[in-house]
Amino acid sequence: ACSLRSALGSAALDRTGMELSRVIERLQSEDQDSVLAVLQLHNTENSQRFLFDVEDRELRQKLGKLVIRFLERDLQPACQLVCLGTVRILSRDKNNLRPFTTRGAMGTLAKHAGIDYSEERVDGLPDVDVIVEALKCLCNVVFNSPAAQAIGAESYMVLGLAERLKLYNGRDLTHEVKFFDCRLLFLLTALRLDIRRQLGHELRGVSLLTDA
Repeated sequence: ACSLRSALGSAALDRTGMELSRVIERLQSEDQDSVLAVLQLHNTENSQRFLFDVEDRELRQKLGKLVIRFLERDLQPACQLVCLGTVRILSRDKNNLRPFTTRGAMGTLAKHAGIDYSEERVDGLPDVDVIVEALKCLCNVVFNSPAAQAIGAESYMVLGLAERLKLYNGRDLTHEVKFFDCRLLFLLTALRLDIRRQLGHELRGVSLLTDA
């Protein structure tokens, strides 16, 4: 019985590895339609996955890096959404966050969330579903990674969130966007004293939240 369980477990691991390898191969092709199709299948099959095998960690890291790189391209909203869905699933694994905790990766996620802060902000927001999915990714990464928390502080992510809070009364933003904005803001301020001070003192956080 033990041998049978071991054999079944090994077969499952091999199958997962092959599936990840196929997804990686499609991403390397850089064909948007092909990537959309394979990631939709991957996300459907792994939507309820919260435990990850150590044996596949390198493949998942490679997949994470490729998806972030793909998100830097000019993509249709449907492809942005499915790529972010893959990041959200992969970022549940707190031992495999390296692809998402670089300044570049965090900047890419913040851009899709519509909260990247710069002196030359572009008017308009990404697709609402894309914003929500990117915020979910950022919540996962920030919650699980001190490195991501530090990058969030250095990149003035709270300023981007504060700018959006100012839009709440003048722009028709969905409840989901507001909910995940507040969730990310809570995580950043709860986990970083410097961000909490910045929000409270420099940005008049209490007034911002009350007005919103």
